[in-house]
Amino acid sequence: MNLLEKRDRVLTLPALENRMTLLEEEIREAEDDLSKLREQYKRENRNVERLEKESFSALLLRLVGKLETRLEETKLDEINAKLAYDRASTHIGNLMDEKLELTSRISALKAEEKTYSAELEARRIQIAKQLNEPQGIRYAELGLERNNIISQISKLGEALRVASLSASTARKIATSLDKAEGWATADIFIGGILVHLAKYSHIDDAENNFHILSSQLRELMYELRDVPDLTIPSLNIISSTQRTIDFWFSNIFTSLSVRDKIEDNAEEISKLLNNIMAIEAALKAKLKEQQSKYAANRRDEEELLLHTS
Repeated sequence: MNLLEKRDRVLTLPALENRMTLLEEEIREAEDDLSKLREQYKRENRNVERLEKESFSALLLRLVGKLETRLEETKLDEINAKLAYDRASTHIGNLMDEKLELTSRISALKAEEKTYSAELEARRIQIAKQLNEPQGIRYAELGLERNNIISQISKLGEALRVASLSASTARKIATSLDKAEGWATADIFIGGILVHLAKYSHIDDAENNFHILSSQLRELMYELRDVPDLTIPSLNIISSTQRTIDFWFSNIFTSLSVRDKIEDNAEEISKLLNNIMAIEAALKAKLKEQQSKYAANRRDEEELLLHTS
């Protein structure tokens, strides 16, 4: 890797370090929220160890033996506490994965920064006598121009990365909801505990990915803060209350209602996916434009250096 390539990579370091600062703050807030939700669940259910392992469907199945003719409010509170904890746990897991990746990237760039600084100092000695010459002035202008281009490329690249991840998660949700809708239709005509669990197994998958997508969309909106005319619609999620009522008071009316809710969510996901794909296309176009500017800048710089004594 030559000196110019090292410099261009090192210039992305401040943006990554700024993202790390914001990420660490977000992790601290998420850990505080998780701690509060854990305490809330303790009040609802003393068996906290089960919270870390149990799926939503398993929780419903376990409670079947504890309910008789009506849905007890205390049990519904336990279910809601479980869902809230799972949502927060998924979110913090995603944040920690992102921090691990970011730490690795920053560490590698800091190592490059040291070698770049040493080589740059040697180069400064060589061109120090030319700073007031036309070649030196032009060289500085190209450097400022390139710094701005690299900053834009870095921002667009990060936004595009998150947009791609968001689109992938949205597609997973769409697949799970499609399967859930099929079981919801069967539930109307067949019913039974096995059909219920099959339906909610796919809803569980969709819900888990809803949590992941929610985190990704927050990051995407952050990355797009400097990109105009790009928005993300809201996301409607099936409530735990509706799911629980459907499970225990299953009849054609509530089953139809849940199927309608699944269809509504599927429609929202489809709209959201189209929006994300449009964002991806816009980001790719902007990125291509900046890359063309960068290539032209590098050609101008190389030509200048070749003709500078």
